[in-house]
Amino acid sequence: MASASTENRPNQSPSSEHSIRVQVVTPERIVIDEWVKQVVVPLPDGEFGIAKNHDPIIAKLGFGTLKLIGSSGSRKYFLNGGFVQLRDNQVVILTDKAVEAGSLNVSQIEQDLQSARSRSASSDSEIDLRLLNLEKLRSRLRLAKQSK
Repeated sequence: MASASTENRPNQSPSSEHSIRVQVVTPERIVIDEWVKQVVVPLPDGEFGIAKNHDPIIAKLGFGTLKLIGSSGSRKYFLNGGFVQLRDNQVVILTDKAVEAGSLNVSQIEQDLQSARSRSASSDSEIDLRLLNLEKLRSRLRLAKQSK
């Protein structure tokens, strides 16, 4: 959820430090709506950092770690792909899944990874899907272990 501190409330003007509004939207709800200093999003080919007054962009997201940087440190979330739009110091992320790093369960992800490894795939499309799923699970596991 968004931070409850006054400087991060979405309806208030940002402080000089917190000048980027970030909204993360899933089909179920708005997961994040707050002001931060910097945002780092996962792209299919790496990470992309966003700071105040960045040029406008629209980009496809990869799966991986969303990092929100504020004056009291950083918070991380796992994103399952999606799209990002940046315009006028406002970042809007549309994704089907956004999970705070601290709520990721290492043992559950390890079980899911083991199960995914044991599944067979015969066609090229099944192999591609299996490999993609394994990559996502490994990415979630790395983030979960970093957050513990």
